[in-house]
Parts: sequence; C-alpha cells; structure tokens
Amino acid sequence: MFSYTYSHFRGNYTGLTSSDAADGGLGGRNSPNNSRAFDEPYFSWNDNGGSSSGLLPTDRPNKFKGYAYYELPEGKHTSTNFGIFQYFYQGSPVSSYVDAGYSYSGIGSGGWDVYPVNRGNWVDVTQDPTTGALTVSNPYVRRTPWYIQSDANIQQNYKLGETKVLSFSATFTNLFNQHSVTAYNSQIDTGSEAQFLVPGGNFIGNGVAWYASAMTPWGGAGPAGNLQTQLNSTSTGGPLTLSSQYGQPQFYQLSRNIRLAIKFTF
Repeated sequence: MFSYTYSHFRGNYTGLTSSDAADGGLGGRNSPNNSRAFDEPYFSWNDNGGSSSGLLPTDRPNKFKGYAYYELPEGKHTSTNFGIFQYFYQGSPVSSYVDAGYSYSGIGSGGWDVYPVNRGNWVDVTQDPTTGALTVSNPYVRRTPWYIQSDANIQQNYKLGETKVLSFSATFTNLFNQHSVTAYNSQIDTGSEAQFLVPGGNFIGNGVAWYASAMTPWGGAGPAGNLQTQLNSTSTGGPLTLSSQYGQPQFYQLSRNIRLAIKFTF
C-alpha cells in the first residue's frame, strides 16, 4: 500500500484542543475549550492591528506513507511474516511569538504570548551585546526538517492445531533511529524574568487603553518594524532580553523502540 496526501491548514484557530506552542507557555492544551481562543481576544491579533492568521502548527502539506508485508511459509506448521512501514512527512511551520501585555517569570515559559508577524511566520532576532538593541529580520516561512521514519515487524507463527496458533513477534519503531527536530523554541523573550511588550505604553491592567493599543498597529516601519520598535522599548523601559533558547531545537523524534510480544490465538 502506498498513499500520498496533500493538505493545507491555515487560519487563526487550531481547534478545541490547541496545538499552539505559545498557548499558555505549555506547548498546547489537551482539554477542550481551554485554549487562548477562549481567553483574551488580543491573543489573535498581530503587530499590524489585524488577525494573526496563517499556517497552523499541524500543517504538513506533503505526506507520503506506505507499507509492505510478506508471509513466508516454512512448512506445515510454521510461517514467518515480515512487514515494513515507511513515512515521509514535510516539516511543520515554526512561528515566532512573544509576551505582550503581561508575563510570568522564573518558570521558563510565557503565558501571554502573541504571534506578532502572524502564525506560520518566523523572524530572526539578533541583540547587540553592547547596547542590547534588537534587530528583527523580515518575516519568512520556516519549517522543521522532514519527518522520516521506518518501522518494521517480524512475527514467527507456530500452528498447534486447526485453530490454534502461537506467535512470537518483534516490532521496531524508528528502526534506523532517525533523530529529526520536531519543534524549535519559538519564544523571543526570555522566561527567566518578567518582560513583555507594551504597545502604546500600556499593559493589560490599563483596560480599554490596552486593548485599543494591542489591536491596532503598534507603530514602526517595514514588515517587522512594529515588532522591532516594541522589542526595544519594553515594560522595563529598555530592550527586551532575547532568549538564548530562541531558534534552538526543543523536541526531537522519539528514538528507536523495540516491542516484543507473545500471542496465543485459539
């Protein structure tokens, strides 16, 4: 069997169970109706005062998969089954996010994050070691590497009668122990201290003034100018402290696993 699937997931809502890496600083939420889509409205706005829609975290446009198996008869009472399963999945999009309006500190994650240059877009951020000034690149689409995995199975069958079979099997998940990156750390601001963006000089405690500032253009020139301007004038009065983990691998493909089983069919 072989199959190819093309898909294209974009929007500003990931569903009842959230797959947003920025959602609550937890990397998604399993409980339904508990995502940022049901919390503060400004979480769905970008730095230009529009909807932060774009490629969703589960967007993998090209997916190839297939399997093959063969049964080798070895006599009247024994046989061996061989199986191979192969996957080729295009990488998923990586989206830059940053705390705005408020933040937590000391827990290594955000919680008040927005996608300032839209979902599915990434910006490179550098910080001057002398002045602390941050420079932001133009947004672009960045994806994780292709997810490639081979699984295999071998099963030895012993026929004990007309209806009884004793089987021994070994299943190898990620047979070649491939180690692709499945997620990059995408939070621009460090999680070690409480820093956040204050468009218009406001934070969430300012009520109406805050929402008016957060859901209109933040001010600045160029595709990422709104973001760069705010990164250099944060809640602390100066430039944001760039996270040293930003852009670094966060999760990897699971390593090789072997599962052994004994089965009796009657």
